Order: sequence, then C-alpha cells, then structure tokens
Amino acid sequence: MRKRRSVLAAILLSAMALTTACGGSGGTTETSGGGNVQAEAGSEAGNTGEETVVQIGQTSEVANLNPTIQPRTPDSNVQCMIFNYLVIPDEELNYVGDLAEGWDVSDDGRTYTFHLRDGVKWHDGEPFTSADVAFTLTSLAAPTYKGGADSRIVSIVGAKAYQEGSADSVSGITTPDDKTVVVELEEANAAFIGNMYTCILPKHILENVDPGTWDTDDFNRHPIGTGKYKFVEWKSGQYIELEKNEDYFGTKPSIDRVYVKFGDETTLTASLINGELDVLYGLSASEIETVEAMGGVRVEAYDMLSVYYIGLNQLNEDLSDLKVRQALAYGIDKDKIVATIYGETGYVQDSIFPSNHWTYSDDVTKYPYDPAKAKSLLEEAGYTMNASTGFYEKNGKALHLTYDLVTSTDGNSVAQLIQQQWKEIGVEMEIIEQDFSTLAYTKLFPSDDNGSPRRVTADDFACYTLGFGMEADPDEYRMYLTTADAPGTWNFVTYSNSKVDELFEKQLYSTKPEERAACYHEIGKLISEDVPWIPLYGKKSLAGVSEKVQNFAADFRGITFQIEKWNVAQ
Repeated sequence: MRKRRSVLAAILLSAMALTTACGGSGGTTETSGGGNVQAEAGSEAGNTGEETVVQIGQTSEVANLNPTIQPRTPDSNVQCMIFNYLVIPDEELNYVGDLAEGWDVSDDGRTYTFHLRDGVKWHDGEPFTSADVAFTLTSLAAPTYKGGADSRIVSIVGAKAYQEGSADSVSGITTPDDKTVVVELEEANAAFIGNMYTCILPKHILENVDPGTWDTDDFNRHPIGTGKYKFVEWKSGQYIELEKNEDYFGTKPSIDRVYVKFGDETTLTASLINGELDVLYGLSASEIETVEAMGGVRVEAYDMLSVYYIGLNQLNEDLSDLKVRQALAYGIDKDKIVATIYGETGYVQDSIFPSNHWTYSDDVTKYPYDPAKAKSLLEEAGYTMNASTGFYEKNGKALHLTYDLVTSTDGNSVAQLIQQQWKEIGVEMEIIEQDFSTLAYTKLFPSDDNGSPRRVTADDFACYTLGFGMEADPDEYRMYLTTADAPGTWNFVTYSNSKVDELFEKQLYSTKPEERAACYHEIGKLISEDVPWIPLYGKKSLAGVSEKVQNFAADFRGITFQIEKWNVAQ
C-alpha cells in the first residue's frame, strides 16, 4: 500500500509476514484464508506422468496479480513468478540487472541510462521494449494512480508535474530506441536504483486503461508478464495455477507447473504433513516440532529484513503523552515473547531498523522490561491506580487501549502475552483481531462517508501491530515516519519530528554511503526516544518443505523468488 498512495510491511507485514518489491511498499501481511486446499486442484495437481508439479500453500489468498497495486507478501509470492523487474537486489543487497542488462550513471548522478535485454517476450508473444518500461514508470506518476508505488518515481524530472495534472507526460523519461531507457532525476538520489526494483507491465495491454481503475481491471486476475511462469487459472478460495514459460529469457525452472493453494493454517499444515502440499509458506513457530516429527518434511528458516512493532496513535489522548508511550515500552518483556513464541528463530529488536541491515545502530534508547519503572512513569503522567479494578485511570477515565492485529497463530500468542504484561503495569488492553483488509482499509487507511480517503483520527485505533519489511531501499521508512497531514498518508501514527524529517531528506541526497548510514543511525536514535513505534522482535521466516523438494532456496526477496533453483523428485 502506499498513497493509498506496498501493505503495508512496504508495507508492511501483517502481524506476521513480508512483502517483496513488485512496486509496492515495504512491508506486508499474513491473513487467514478460506477454502479447502484439497478440493478440485487435488487430483489435477499431483506429480503425474512426466510433468513436474509443485504445490505451495499460504494462509492468505492473493488479493490481485497486478504488482503495482498495493502488493502484500501473499500477492508477491505469485507475482514474482509471473513478472520481471527492471533491476533486482542480489543476496548481498547489491543491485543487478533483470530486464535491464545494465545501466550507466552520469557523473552528476542525475541521469540513468538503462540498457534492456534482447529477446524478451511477453507471455502473449509480443516483444518487450523500452516502451513498456517508460509506460510503467509514467503510469506510477499518473494523477489517478492509487496503487502505492508512486514514491518510486517522484524524483524523476517532470513526475510531479504529471502527477499534478500540469503536464501530459513525464519529461524525464525518454526512449531513444527499443532497448534503451533514459531517466533524468531532479537531483542525485541515493534511493533511485533501489526504487527501480519494480515490476514492469505490458503497455500493449494496459495503455488504454486508466491507472486509477487498475485495482478493478481484469488484468488483476488474468495477468500477462515476462516471467518464469505463465498464468493459467485462479480458482477463488482454492488455488492459482501457473505453467512454465518455455520462452523465458533467463534460467528456466525445472518445475513445469505450480499451484499456489489457499486455506487456514491448520488445514494447510495437515496437508503438508500428509504429502498433499510440497511447500507451506509462513509456517508458525509453534508448528516446528509437529512438522519435524513427521517423516518426509523439513523446516527451512531464512532471514528477512524485517522488524515487528507496535504503532501508537499519538492522536489518542493517552498515547499523546511521551511518558505513557515509554511506560508501555518498559512494560513489554521482549525476551519472554521471543523465547516463548519463536525460540531460536526470533531475536529482540530495540531499533526500528533490522539488525541485519546497514541502517541498524545499537546506539538507541532501550526499554528493558521494568514494570516498576513503567508504573512510575504512568504516575508521573498523572495516572492513579484504581484499587478495585487494578488499572490506572486519569480524570475518572480508565487507561484502556485497543490493540489491533491481523489474525494469525503466532500473532495472537504475542498479543496475549503483551495483554498480560500490560495488565501487570495497570494498563487495560483489548485485543481486536481481523483480516488484513479490515485493518488496512478500515483503521489505517480510513475513508469518509463518500468513500474518499481521510486522515486517521483518534477514534480509528489506539495501537496496532504489524511488521515492517524492507523491500528495496531504507528510504521506504520515510513515508511512515515523516510529518504528513494528507489523507491516505502512510504515517498512520501521526508522528512528527522536524529533525527526523530533515535527516530523512538529507540521507536521500547523500552521495557517500557512510554519510547516509549516519543519518539512519541518528533517525533510529531519535525514534527510540520519541516512541511512535515500539520495536518488538525480528524473526526468521519459516517454510515447511517436503523432502521431495530439492535445492529449495528462499531469502528476504521472497519464498518463490528463486524457484528456478528448485527441483521436485517424482
């Protein structure tokens, strides 16, 4: 999600997942889906004959297959098999070509010349050209576009004018020939190449469709890409079927057919154990022992660039007080949460930046579990304990906070622990569970009675919990934590600190990596002092994998990003 403007994660994650970078934000979600994963696709999707098939389960059904429309992790798991990006990060976070074979950068850092690959075709046989790249980037700046990826192109010359309706095109994007795209920036921008980790769309299919209607267009359910797999069928509530693209320009996968099935966590786990699934994405930590005890299945853990956190709405009367936010932070036993829920697959986070990324610094204000300190801060803030209820109150009003989360096994367990820990410091917390769409579009991206985006108010939520998954570049944090008053902003918690705003701006135009890192280290320190977010933990993502699946590879880019490496034994 972005402007209503990438799900959170770029989102956002939900309470327990991550999004990749097909044009959304950092961050995403994991929600509970319905459907019987054994229905209909069961007999079709077996490894019969000479065709090799892999069946992947996930607890959330895909929302749409257009990668520029607010993608979440469940969406991106499928999208990245259908589409290609202009550039991609390698395993060391260095950017390399995908549809771009390479690129040149001018001495002043303002002009990028992308050289595109030869021989690339769309799934319908049409040739891929520079016009597709120019079309995609320009569409993200369209005045009506609301898919969430427009922040990727705002630094391009003419993008803002086009977005505001005062120009007919983006003047900074030109195509000298079919294999060359030239992009001119307003200023040198450290995040630009990372922002080109963006899926490219077919101009010949979408050029006559208003980007403002892409979220409802049929392309979302019948996509045409250039990727490793072609779309075949989407059976709502059950599965999406893909078949290998024999004309793929890159390394072709060995697996002929892929089914991505949807269902609830219990059913999917049982299907994995019973051999009806080959891979289960988003396995809960609580299921590790059960899965490992069964023959023929293993658990794969892989690192993600993510931080799970609690966002605190500072328009809320109680949460507007820094002492209250600090008290809540002191009132959480992160070590217990990690040990109880995640064990060796989790780790405590004291910074909003992932501890396995260069933005991280240990020089932040830490809030070790200290119930006495928490109570002292609440009393300093003017709260008194009501002996009959056991909760603090102020002016006759109990300190009662709602806590919104997306339903998941691990997430619910975390919420219950925090609920108990806050009760011990005299804070009453009400857990509100919902699916991702409800949290996102009712609470975080609310609309007015006419359906138009409106700003978050104190009544929309008090606390929410999500994960932030860094997708392409740490500049993704900027929209979540800089001052913004417009409807549809990603700054859900209404946080504002002018120094943080300045540092986010400074890092964007820093030409030296060490200068940029220093900006982020200072941002992390300031955020830790202000506590608009309470960072909780990071964790490895878990997948249940059948022993039939060999050379399984997954990392921060997604579970299916390297599916061409997989092999499935007959």
